[in-house]
Amino acid sequence: MQILLTVVGAYIGVCALLWAFQEKLIFHPKPVWDRPPNPPAEPIDIARPDALLRGWVVNAESDGPLIVYFGGNAEEVSRNVPNWAARKATTILVNYRGFGDSTGKPGETALRRDAIAATDWARTQYPDRPLVLFGQSLGSGIAILTASTVKPDALILISPYRSVENIAKRTVPFVPVRTLLRHRFDAEGAVADLPRTLVIASERDEVIGFKENKAMIDAITDVTEGVVEQTFPLRHNQFFNHPPVWQAVDEFLKTIQDREDDGQPPVP
Repeated sequence: MQILLTVVGAYIGVCALLWAFQEKLIFHPKPVWDRPPNPPAEPIDIARPDALLRGWVVNAESDGPLIVYFGGNAEEVSRNVPNWAARKATTILVNYRGFGDSTGKPGETALRRDAIAATDWARTQYPDRPLVLFGQSLGSGIAILTASTVKPDALILISPYRSVENIAKRTVPFVPVRTLLRHRFDAEGAVADLPRTLVIASERDEVIGFKENKAMIDAITDVTEGVVEQTFPLRHNQFFNHPPVWQAVDEFLKTIQDREDDGQPPVP
């Protein structure tokens, strides 16, 4: 009986710790990696009621598509400015609250509202550009959830997932994840009516896992036309260092811009 009580007590303790510290497990804020030069990166501030979001506009004078980017759960967005500067597009990079120089504390509700605010800001500044939401890892779910509200012309997703709940269930299968989790990022529940979408994944993804990637790709494909799927033999943090990934992105962006130049509506 004493052993049983000890085991039960330890289990309850683990669950309590996961409940109390899940923000530290999900979000990993980083300071600014580098201060990118201006140009190509112009600093921007987006005021929120309870935070100030800071980031950059890259290639502000480009006449290509407008990209709003949502990064991973440990990504400070200045790190990849050279990659964005090489694109024929204007890219909005805004650090999540608590990341880089952005103030506030990250959480699902706040990040989803911030994403809509950042997209609205971008559209106000560049109203005549086709809008592309681009999300990597955690940001892929944020991009999908934002798309359901702002209706972009296209999506680019790297290493997508159905929900944080699905990832957590695989990581800690012995705890009641559904009961404990406060930040679900249920992207699968928002896949209806997505626009033309490029999805990039890897069978070597050790963080989200290809099975989870593929399950989300299938969920999107079931309800959305115009899905382009590309796979590369990369680990989770290698996508942005792999030139063929950027080639796939550039080819997809060109199809979006070509339709805009031809006066055609976006592919649904």
